[in-house]
Amino acid sequence: MEKPKFWHIPVLLNELVDSIEIAWNRQNIVVDCTLGLGGHASKIIGKLNKWDIFVGFDADEDNLKNASLNIGKNIWEYIKEKNLKIYLINSNFRNLKSELNKIWIDKVSWIYYDLWVSSVHFDDENKWFSFRGEGILDMRFDRKSWLTAKDIVNSYSENDLYRIFREYWEEKKSKFIIDNILKSRIEKEIKTTKDLLEIIESSSFDPKSKLRVFQALRIEVNDEFGALKESLQDAVKLLDVGWIISVISFHSLEDRIVKKTFNEFIKTEINQITGMNMTQPILEKVHKKPLIPKQNELDSNPRSRSSKLRVLKKINNII
Repeated sequence: MEKPKFWHIPVLLNELVDSIEIAWNRQNIVVDCTLGLGGHASKIIGKLNKWDIFVGFDADEDNLKNASLNIGKNIWEYIKEKNLKIYLINSNFRNLKSELNKIWIDKVSWIYYDLWVSSVHFDDENKWFSFRGEGILDMRFDRKSWLTAKDIVNSYSENDLYRIFREYWEEKKSKFIIDNILKSRIEKEIKTTKDLLEIIESSSFDPKSKLRVFQALRIEVNDEFGALKESLQDAVKLLDVGWIISVISFHSLEDRIVKKTFNEFIKTEINQITGMNMTQPILEKVHKKPLIPKQNELDSNPRSRSSKLRVLKKINNII
């Protein structure tokens, strides 16, 4: 069997796995919306029962291949013994509903997300997500999509550049960076990560500016926030009553979207005259506050430090 090229340490693994009880009296259908390299999936598949179904999504075709190898290496015999059905789908999670419909799934038992970028996108220099090495300005998860980071820095208007740098990562030096991008691209096309890095470093003395700008560009290229909102809405509708949706987020803007989306399903509409509830909540929190990594995980995996896990149960159908 071919060996996987990459592996990573899954964040909040035990907390995520413990957030769901696998049913013994019905078929479990589990959906991993952000398969990555299969770190969470390997542990979760190992808990499934005979004839259960696992579906994993990833927009990055390379991730999907590595995840398949990692999962197979760890628990291939278990999958065969239990006759589990495993579907690994190369698609953005915004296509959750339509892709599940293709395999005749309209209700799921548990659906979960591990947001942000998997570590391989920074560790693999061929992915061009990091400014540590020189590569083309790309940043697409799905190489079949058309918009790249190079397109953005060379063609977006001043207002649009300001929007993504301020809204997505609240970059305080946006004006100076954008002014220099506009000047530089008149002289020559900004093609590589090194080209952009030089512009950022000459525009801001804040060492975090380069991180924020690169991540803002990645979010825009992949429409990460728009895809997240759409996918969460569909996920709640697909979830069966009594079952769980779990989301691991990493930065505040991302977590804000998750929290706001879930709050729409938690709140009830109240009659202003009678004070009675006119609608029933769709979701309820399993934990009052998000779960965060314990100290031993922080020590062994510093990349987990900003992660939060929100777990909610569906208690009513959407009418």
